[in-house]
Amino acid sequence: MKNQFSFSLGLVAAGVAMIPTLAQAHGYATYPKARQVICNEQGGHWGSQDGSTIPNEACRAAFLESGTYPFVQINEFATLVPDYNNMTAVKAAVKDGLICSGGDTKKSGMSVPSLSWQRTAMKSGDTFTLKYLATAPHNPSHWQIYLSKPSYNAAHSRLAWSDLELIQEFGNIEKVNIDGTNYYQMDVTLPAGRNGEATLVTRWQRNDPAGEGFYNCSDIKFDGDAPAPTWASKGAYVKPGVTAKVGDAVWYRIFSAQGNELVFEKLPITEANVDLNTWSYELAQLVNQKYPGITQIGVKNASDEIVYESADLYANQVYVTNSDYNYALDVREAGVTPPVIKVEGLASEYQLDANNQIAIAATVKSEGEYQVVMALKDNSGNTVGADSAQLSAQQPSAVMTVMAEQAGQFLLNVTATYKNGDVQVLQNRQVTIKGNSDGSYDFVYPDSIGSYNAGTKVLATDGNVYECKPFPASGWCRIYSPSANHYEPGVGTHWSDAWMKR
Repeated sequence: MKNQFSFSLGLVAAGVAMIPTLAQAHGYATYPKARQVICNEQGGHWGSQDGSTIPNEACRAAFLESGTYPFVQINEFATLVPDYNNMTAVKAAVKDGLICSGGDTKKSGMSVPSLSWQRTAMKSGDTFTLKYLATAPHNPSHWQIYLSKPSYNAAHSRLAWSDLELIQEFGNIEKVNIDGTNYYQMDVTLPAGRNGEATLVTRWQRNDPAGEGFYNCSDIKFDGDAPAPTWASKGAYVKPGVTAKVGDAVWYRIFSAQGNELVFEKLPITEANVDLNTWSYELAQLVNQKYPGITQIGVKNASDEIVYESADLYANQVYVTNSDYNYALDVREAGVTPPVIKVEGLASEYQLDANNQIAIAATVKSEGEYQVVMALKDNSGNTVGADSAQLSAQQPSAVMTVMAEQAGQFLLNVTATYKNGDVQVLQNRQVTIKGNSDGSYDFVYPDSIGSYNAGTKVLATDGNVYECKPFPASGWCRIYSPSANHYEPGVGTHWSDAWMKR
């Protein structure tokens, strides 16, 4: 149940005074919750100078070392590393003992050893959806997920890079809008066979010259093993006619419903494994050992276990733990990649016409054989419009169109499937559809919320434009909490205290 709270107008100035420090902040892990988020939510850091009002002992120790700073800067645990692809440079900037502080000595308290860091219960071998609130989304970017080794004990030592192992990586991921709030989400599989306590480290790295990277520590406790997965078949592992020669590489990939790569394995073809039965067996063993919580290759037996069938290659199927996942296996010739495919004509904003409709059109072009699908999805993930096109040498371009009849924010996804089954995500972007009024506004709520003043106009998640009321009510326009946002225009329980609909 969400906590209900209220403010008197006399406290508006105090609340607003704190918000500008977060206006340029960027994001934090909400599941499993990062240390600084837990400390911020549990509070008590404004009630005393000795930390005696802070209920969590670990947070109290953090306060005694660093004061209130890391408690209010919860979404800016970041360090600039221009050479961010060089892990030696990363480790030099984000030093041992400061990883949970984002490399910032002013936030060093979040790295203190303590027995009392609050832990999220998780299952060994489980695949969970990591959720990261994006106060200010940054794309392009990439992600690395680390887990502390069994030898690390957060009660006795500050986290060092030597305590960590990389368990998963993701490329650029588009934000998704959930109930009016932007998040990044990714499916992460925890190692099997773990028990006890551990610390999960999320590294979110912007791909820009400044090299801004964000580091969050989420403490977890393994509560037994994940239940046996329920397997869904995605069809044959290797289809008849697939061949590979020396110098090629076989690509095995599993994609989420949003098009993110969850599994990507490349098996080089050499003289030793060029035989079809040999390379298919080697690849299957590699996948089955590394990704038991996501995918398995083989035949399902009476115990619902997936066992590879060496005697009959074509009996083996690809199984996944989520029926919405997609599978692709293709042979890449040395130096040869599928033809380039381009998407043209898409915009970030559209406006409904006098009939409350808008046609979102895109032109796709390629000299290859592609099946292309464009889908428009609402904030709940429901498809509100879709179109498809078939490209070939005879038809190298096509126009796809989806119709929208409602204002708001949507996800536009364009995927292309090559003739060999290779899948590409061409576009996965947020688009804003404005109403058929003049549509003028200053921000898409809650972007730059710390700068809102009387007269500021925002496009809300319901597709309407709202104007911030005059002082003193204008102070409410800058109050924002993802878990209890009572003043979100058009949506919050008290939105009309702060906003006027336009």
